Amino acid sequence: MYQDITYSLENGIAVITLNRPKVLNAIRVQTYKDVIAALLDSDANDEVKVIVMTGAEGRFTAGNDLADLLPGGDLPAVQEGVAGIFDAFAGLQKPLIMAQEGVAIGIGANMLLHADIAYAGNSIRYSLPFAKIGVTSEGACSVLLSEAIGPKRAAELLYTGRFFSAAEAEKWGLLTAAVEDGKALETAMATANELLKNSQDSIRAIKKLGRAEGHRERVNKAVKLEMELFSGLLGTPETQARINHVLKGGK
Repeated sequence: MYQDITYSLENGIAVITLNRPKVLNAIRVQTYKDVIAALLDSDANDEVKVIVMTGAEGRFTAGNDLADLLPGGDLPAVQEGVAGIFDAFAGLQKPLIMAQEGVAIGIGANMLLHADIAYAGNSIRYSLPFAKIGVTSEGACSVLLSEAIGPKRAAELLYTGRFFSAAEAEKWGLLTAAVEDGKALETAMATANELLKNSQDSIRAIKKLGRAEGHRERVNKAVKLEMELFSGLLGTPETQARINHVLKGGK
């Protein structure tokens, strides 16, 4: 059923695993389609109580597959994928737990803003490298990140694109906890099993109450504007040169 993810459902816990390990689980158009379908199916399935998202072989994701952003790539499909995945996150009624290891770049780091609970291995490396490759942030990061960690810290991370650590992410509240390397999924599953003991109707009501009114619409509005600016920048010679530089191993 899925090409770029694996999906399992056992004892009420759905596990979505990004599964392109040869490219550090980079997210291409097909990956977006798979994750969106898995999220929507999980939220609609009465057997699913909790959703856990992780990455294969000790890596979460290296972010968007940059090959999709070069001439010949299907930019409208990328835009549709980005809009679809964050609409799915924003519309989830059930709790979403992230379990991240290794690297979480770009969209992988942004996903923390849409998780209810999140764990990561101590040595994970996060980055929001949009300015490094000459595009804008996405996933409503342009508005949600500053609200989560403060505007000055958000600006520093977005403008520099520097790597930041699990310890920093935990300190700022982006992570529930940094854990021993290799233990993020185990910790997430333990928490998911704890949630199963409680009233699912109560958890969903609490999640609904915790979101600002119009949250989904606000996320979608931000993503739409981000993608418009992203597309405009993507067509410039500078951005194409920066993307090619990264694909050739540059930093």
